[in-house]
Amino acid sequence: MEDIQIAYYLLVILIGFAALAIAVFWAIKTRESDLRNFSIVYALFTLVLVLLVLMQYLFLNVETYSARAWYLISGILMLVEFAVIVAAIHFLLGVYQIRFRRVISFAFLLMMVVCGVLIFSPIGAVLDVDARTIHLGIGYQITAVGYFVSFTCMLALGYGPLRRVWGTDKRDFMIGFLVFATVGYLETLTSLPGSLRTTVATLSGDDGFLFSSIPYALYGIFLINYFLHYYHPTPLALDELSETFRSKYGITDREREIILKVIQGKSNADIAGELFISLATVKTHLHNIYTKIGVESRYDLLAKVRSGQ
Repeated sequence: MEDIQIAYYLLVILIGFAALAIAVFWAIKTRESDLRNFSIVYALFTLVLVLLVLMQYLFLNVETYSARAWYLISGILMLVEFAVIVAAIHFLLGVYQIRFRRVISFAFLLMMVVCGVLIFSPIGAVLDVDARTIHLGIGYQITAVGYFVSFTCMLALGYGPLRRVWGTDKRDFMIGFLVFATVGYLETLTSLPGSLRTTVATLSGDDGFLFSSIPYALYGIFLINYFLHYYHPTPLALDELSETFRSKYGITDREREIILKVIQGKSNADIAGELFISLATVKTHLHNIYTKIGVESRYDLLAKVRSGQ
């Protein structure tokens, strides 16, 4: 049964790698920060599956698989699972253009670091090599609660401002992501009471079936199809921002310059340097442009300009 489960995970991982490869390709090609951040989330969850398969394979096939190796991989697995949540929060903050997103992301990253320290501290988990067991303490329970709270915040953040992308081509992408995350959340919710009661973990090759791997595989198939039909127009030339478009939205000469810089893939800092204005001024102009055109991100601005609508 364990061999079948490993084979299943390997198939899921192959689907994940295919979806990840094409997502990274488009992230590099478009230089979109949202796609880059999403690729990080997806890569981290793929790493979770890889670690699970590695643990099962080592237990079943390697006689010298030691309790210390199991202890180390188990701790890394918990940290990577936490990192998935932190990366997902950072991704969602960027997609929805939430204010103070860097501060919020840093706060959750700090929580992850603290929990990581707790896990590998004497109050978190102590390895008994001879008994091949890990004694779990208050640090482990704090980490479990911190992980669950972070997961809850991530899901609330995902569904809360969903209306901001409802009328864009990101809608199906985000709905698929949230369905995938919701299954993982329900899995975490059902296992949380047992995690809080557990005081001893014994070396075993069976860590339970990861049900979130099912929507992960389905979402991977969706992503492959989504990116195979991903539309990325050829960048506009400097004189291709039509007068009709400018008149329709009341775009000023300065705003036109900034839009063209955005089309070229320039960052806010690059735009400020090239136009000899402050970074705050660039952000103000972009805010005004977004308001006039009715968009909320660079991605939507580019789509609007290139469509000529």
